[in-house]
Amino acid sequence: MKGLAVLIPLLPILASGFGSQSTRIGTGGVGRLSIHRSVALFSSVDEDEENWLDYLKWGGQEPGFDVLERAKEFTSEPAFLAFRLRDIPEDYYSEDYVFRGPVVGPINRRDLVETNAAFLLNEAFPDLQRNPFGHCIDPENPFRVLYFDRWKGTNTGELKMFFLPPTNKKSISPVTPFSVTFAPDGKVIYETVTTAVDRFEGNTKGKVAVFGLLETAGIPLDNSIGNPLLIFSQKLNRFLGLMTAQTQSKAENVPSWWKSRAVGAEPNDR
Repeated sequence: MKGLAVLIPLLPILASGFGSQSTRIGTGGVGRLSIHRSVALFSSVDEDEENWLDYLKWGGQEPGFDVLERAKEFTSEPAFLAFRLRDIPEDYYSEDYVFRGPVVGPINRRDLVETNAAFLLNEAFPDLQRNPFGHCIDPENPFRVLYFDRWKGTNTGELKMFFLPPTNKKSISPVTPFSVTFAPDGKVIYETVTTAVDRFEGNTKGKVAVFGLLETAGIPLDNSIGNPLLIFSQKLNRFLGLMTAQTQSKAENVPSWWKSRAVGAEPNDR
């Protein structure tokens, strides 16, 4: 019964086929062979295999600076708290900086700043304030700090990118996990955000960060990972350059340490 329970979630995969092999489930030899191959895919995973992001552990060296204090300093910058990325001092950032979220990224510092400025969120939410808290060092990587954040702001200004008048509604996001990883020189090289701790908290219908603000402003975007329409629109916008605001950088402008080929809302490729 345990074996059957493991195979049930694999049925759609087996039915769709691996390569050119038939994957029909039944008493035939081909069906059994396909099942064995699919199980082998999982049983051959090495738990000790190095992940490509282990590059950011810098060979196991110890930080030469107080990582926790550096992160607290970075996340207490006035421009950081107001989400004015272009006004955060550039000396905080590594030239190899990457930002990645569930449906945004990989995006470099230059493109991220341009996208942030294009939205003019600070004019639409003039009292926008981030509230980071709970900073702690990742026990698996001494250069990485995890923390939580809650965004609050009132939509009292026009959202000019979309020609939308203010809703005058207060936006309160759910608590959201973030991370910031430093290079050995103390500069920020990687930032991430993920989905809400509790999607029923706040008043943005579980959406966080920019998507939460847009929800309050009257733009209820679907930000689901794997959404085919979202993936298509992101790639089309990147290819045609229809807008200054982009959800990912061009591949040639992403630092070489970044190895995943998944962009925007695409599912993980590794």
